[in-house]
Amino acid sequence: MQRAALISVTDKTGVVEFARGLTDLGFKILSSSGTASLLKENGVPVLMVEDYTGSPEILDGRVKTLHPKIHGGILGKRTDKSHLSEMEQHGILPIDLVVVNLYPFTQKVSGPEGKDPAGMVNFIDIGGPAMLRAASKNHEYVLPIIDSADYGIVLSALKVGEVPLTLRRKLAAKVFMTLANYDLQVAKYYSEVAESEGRNCFVSPFNPVSGVVLVRSQELRYGENPHQRAHLYRDTAAVEKKSWQQLHGKELSYNNLLDFDAALKLARDLSGRPTACIFKHLNPCGVGRADNLLQALQLAKKGDPRSHFGGVISFNSEVTEDVASELTEGFVEIVIAPRYSSGALDVLNKRKNLRIMEANLSAARADCEIRVIQDGILIQEVDAKITSPRLGKVVSKKKPSESELLALDFAWTVCAHVKSNAIVLANPEMILGVGAGQMSRVDSAELAISRAQLHGNSLKGAVAASDAFFPFPDSLEKIVAAGITAVVAPAGATRDAEVIAAADNLGIALVFMDERHFRH
Repeated sequence: MQRAALISVTDKTGVVEFARGLTDLGFKILSSSGTASLLKENGVPVLMVEDYTGSPEILDGRVKTLHPKIHGGILGKRTDKSHLSEMEQHGILPIDLVVVNLYPFTQKVSGPEGKDPAGMVNFIDIGGPAMLRAASKNHEYVLPIIDSADYGIVLSALKVGEVPLTLRRKLAAKVFMTLANYDLQVAKYYSEVAESEGRNCFVSPFNPVSGVVLVRSQELRYGENPHQRAHLYRDTAAVEKKSWQQLHGKELSYNNLLDFDAALKLARDLSGRPTACIFKHLNPCGVGRADNLLQALQLAKKGDPRSHFGGVISFNSEVTEDVASELTEGFVEIVIAPRYSSGALDVLNKRKNLRIMEANLSAARADCEIRVIQDGILIQEVDAKITSPRLGKVVSKKKPSESELLALDFAWTVCAHVKSNAIVLANPEMILGVGAGQMSRVDSAELAISRAQLHGNSLKGAVAASDAFFPFPDSLEKIVAAGITAVVAPAGATRDAEVIAAADNLGIALVFMDERHFRH
């Protein structure tokens, strides 16, 4: 019996060559209007779907492949004699390949068309998903192909002979995954439209319907601990749009990826001057800024000479050979930068286990953060708003100097990346001490001071940033006694007036911000 392939694609990439290859293998090509025209123009023989079914396209093309001769050819079991008899009785060709991709609903949502919910219905595919779902259900006999990247693999398998069941199942799984994400995006869009009737804007990260379809990207060596399994998954929309790549070194672990992400985010927020950030266990232990990257790295290491061993180091500009040489003087787990000179890579590649990561610092950021709790999912907007202390309210009698403002801006940005309770001590060039993750703010202040003193970092004339308000003046008094002359913190404590009075009594500058930056 003649074999047939049904091809109806929106994305025409590679379809002419694929159809020609199928024709050479003896397949009859069935196709709908747009794809059929392209194939005919390129000399590929095509049987129009409407000529095959005897039913013309109707309702402005809304109905063209929803027909028993189409779906019977897809769903018929090739090993069931009664199915074969019925197919022959009704003149139904067995369709052994269904090559379809979908109307671009998800792409149109983010464009100008997305502002017109009535018009968006025209981008909701009906026939395509129906054929793909049918082919995937019957994948033992029918090849469902939704991705042009699979054309070559399928042609190669067909040339050899029988297509392995493993490949058939992989293709079917890809279809179901793609359809799941497609339907999810439609549901998210129209649920938000329905909820926002009467409002001017219905684009929000908090739709009544939420979720992502995730695809496994990488198996990790283990999770936080060796007895825990772990994998890296990616949103289907991001699988082909990686903003980072590993250039060298051992595979990344679960903990490596968490530290990589934390270090990358801070390097991205500290634009401008060449900057080096050293992270350990999701906290910055050293950050340096200078006129060149080598000096910045040396300042970052000076901030905490003990903790930078085995750290994750991120840079906001190109790593050159001199910086690479400095990196090899100690043990580094991961290096992250937007670019590397060829000389730098020559130096770093000699370290067999060093993970070298290249990251696009200007890539689009995620809108939301997701965490799993018992019986639920927490979703919040990413904390992307870090306002400069220059725009804060000076509540003390003493005004901060220009040098203090530079240091406050620096410390405040770093503080937003430290686990709360957080206190960061700094001058304009480097972080001098960090108090992270303590149960009380005064403990964090004492820890930051002790770290700075332990490593010989003078706090005379330095500044401090606190990720939340001071509930009492005690933390302020401790850091001022250590040499701090200017402080930035959120307002909002019951005793704000007492804290302001303490700042004036101590003769320091105090800047209050309207925002806070907890990181739990």
